[in-house]
Amino acid sequence: MLPAKDIVPIEDDLISVLEHVPGTKAQKQQYFLTRGIRVPRTNYEALWDALTARLHRSGAASAVFELLRARMPSRLKELLREAARGRAVNLRAVEPAVVIDFFFGNGNLRRVGELFLEEMHSTGMNLGKLTTRQRPANQGAKPYEIALSFAGEDRAYVAEVARELRSMGARVFYDEFVKVDLLGKDLAAHFAEIYGKKANHCAMFISQHYVRKAWPQFERQHAQARALAEKREYILPIRLDDAEVPGLSPTIGYLDARGLSPLAVAKTLYQKCRSQG
Repeated sequence: MLPAKDIVPIEDDLISVLEHVPGTKAQKQQYFLTRGIRVPRTNYEALWDALTARLHRSGAASAVFELLRARMPSRLKELLREAARGRAVNLRAVEPAVVIDFFFGNGNLRRVGELFLEEMHSTGMNLGKLTTRQRPANQGAKPYEIALSFAGEDRAYVAEVARELRSMGARVFYDEFVKVDLLGKDLAAHFAEIYGKKANHCAMFISQHYVRKAWPQFERQHAQARALAEKREYILPIRLDDAEVPGLSPTIGYLDARGLSPLAVAKTLYQKCRSQG
């Protein structure tokens, strides 16, 4: 078990890891309940306090690491495998939040990352092989695996999908993730580049708002031009209602998100991106 003296200095880091492990608070609460540990769902500090009260600090840290192993994004697994070989990793401009919890900006492990690998070694566990199919090198040249196109009225739902995709390790374009980068840019020209050239796929969240708003129409036109030129499955339609999108074939396969959680939609999009590149 991890030494208690090593846990106290990084408790805030462990709370951050607990927060950034993929999944909702409810899902994490249920995970611990299935292991006979009752935890609150108010905030992650209270959840950590409940774990330490039941398991003490060392056991609480091990429980957080166990949760992470059960829901680890493939991107973090990939980087930890590199770090386990004693190498500094190369971080991308945009990484899942849980990756930043484990690595400094220079690619070296933080203390919480070192303790995670130490526990893996002491228990005889390993990170195993990545389960996701490796992308061909030429397809990795695109800055984004998927760009999200949506109307502002649907932002709350799309934001959850975006966060889930990022937590899985996907390179996703979602405007809130790049607010600083967008400052001062000609947005028309920049978005034309994003939806017309710089993503492997465009997830189009179709709704009555999407059809009538100006910016979604602009994004859609560039995405459709790209799809027409490439003659491949570039546009991935996600239906939020029965609105019809001009120029989009009614026979194209779509995902009906009505009744689906953002996590379920994110998983489908992630699988599609990684299966095709």
